[in-house]
Amino acid sequence: MMKKIPFLVLLLSFIPQLVSSQEIKIPLGTIVDSIPISDTIEEGFAIYLPRNFDEKKEWPVIFVFDPQGRGRAAAQLFRTVAERQSYIIVASNMNLKEDSLKNNITKIGSLINQVDGMFTIDREQVYLAGLSEGGQLATALPFIYNNISGVLAIEDAWLNTDYLNTNSKFMFSAVACDNKNTRQTLVEIEAYLNGEDFPTEINFYTCKGKVEWPVGDVIENAVAGFTLLAIKEEKRPKDIDLIRKLYNAEVEHAQVLRRTRNYYQAFEKLKQIEDKYDDFGLEIDLGDEIKNIRRNKAFKQQRRDYRNAIAEENTRREDYIYYMDADVMISNFENIGWWVSQVDELKERVEKSSGPKQNMANRLLGFLDSLSKSYYDSYVNSQANARSKVFVSILRTIFDKNDPEAYLNIIKIAGHDGDHETALLYLEDLLKTGFKDMQALYDIEGILDLKLSKAYNEKIREYLGEAKYYNADS
Repeated sequence: MMKKIPFLVLLLSFIPQLVSSQEIKIPLGTIVDSIPISDTIEEGFAIYLPRNFDEKKEWPVIFVFDPQGRGRAAAQLFRTVAERQSYIIVASNMNLKEDSLKNNITKIGSLINQVDGMFTIDREQVYLAGLSEGGQLATALPFIYNNISGVLAIEDAWLNTDYLNTNSKFMFSAVACDNKNTRQTLVEIEAYLNGEDFPTEINFYTCKGKVEWPVGDVIENAVAGFTLLAIKEEKRPKDIDLIRKLYNAEVEHAQVLRRTRNYYQAFEKLKQIEDKYDDFGLEIDLGDEIKNIRRNKAFKQQRRDYRNAIAEENTRREDYIYYMDADVMISNFENIGWWVSQVDELKERVEKSSGPKQNMANRLLGFLDSLSKSYYDSYVNSQANARSKVFVSILRTIFDKNDPEAYLNIIKIAGHDGDHETALLYLEDLLKTGFKDMQALYDIEGILDLKLSKAYNEKIREYLGEAKYYNADS
């Protein structure tokens, strides 16, 4: 779903002040980290200048946003891009997870202007790239800076259609993880912007477990879209050798997909390459390769599996939205078991299936987690009654068993209402997850009688080995 945050209407008038740059010597071909921005911003940034950098010329720049502020590591991933496609790479050390999107947007202005003061930047070739929260930040910044030429959003993005300036178009390039819920967000945003005549491209990669940056080849192929568009728009000279190298690199990526029997992905990639490199004067002849893949029985089965999985996913998403909205409205505790069964079924699919079906199940689990979190955030600090707050909290424990916040909230509400049985039940469920913060269990407000009770302390002692009250020998 496309995300909307109303604060942007206030920030449209925000223009960061130019920060005076320091005299910092940046050696070519070497990542320089921890360059300061200002006295008020602790985090600095890493920078990489390609070996062919010439300070007398205007240079394209890519600002890179890693969600954990790992500037050096992020710059390293874009190092090959910098050398082969001639970009300055600037990677922020700001931990985006520690603050809101609104505040991160405000702080990043100083970084952009700091770099603008250090080098002669080609203002027609300013690009932004980010992973997860960094992808959200990268797609939000064009609402403030109208000279952004391209955004590379990996794993997540942000778009407010109400404030989209269709007269200031940028290229939107998405790289989506196949088994993460945010894949759908990127697909929807890419489709919307494409419909508004923005230049777009979307690629996919596989990530297992924790989301991380894709491999360098995927990043380089995505950035190639920026370079090629700049050549088309005559912002760069037409370098046929560079174009051929970029083309060959993408074809090789498609061949790797084919050799690893990912026939459907290879087919889609080859079709994309045909369109991407058209009108550049290259002799492109991928027809035979595309036909050979289409004749393959495995390709036909993979395509069928993919389409069926997408169709089922879309149907189940709509059902989940409808049923969760209805359940939350009336605090339907009787339907809790059904939600548990949905999670169990999807987890079983993840374990026993593979390919598109497995990816679909993983995405739906992520979707349910995200959907329940949105209801939890809306209700838990609102004026809703205690029953509603307990219900949305219980939903959270179903979809994210390892997040202590919902458990603590249930203990607080149930304990405050005198329902010690429910409070103790979720206290034990929380402790079973491996929760070790004993002090947090005694910091819960409004349940003094429960915290002083023997049952509460014995349960804590059973799992943590000690408790604050009722010593074992008393």
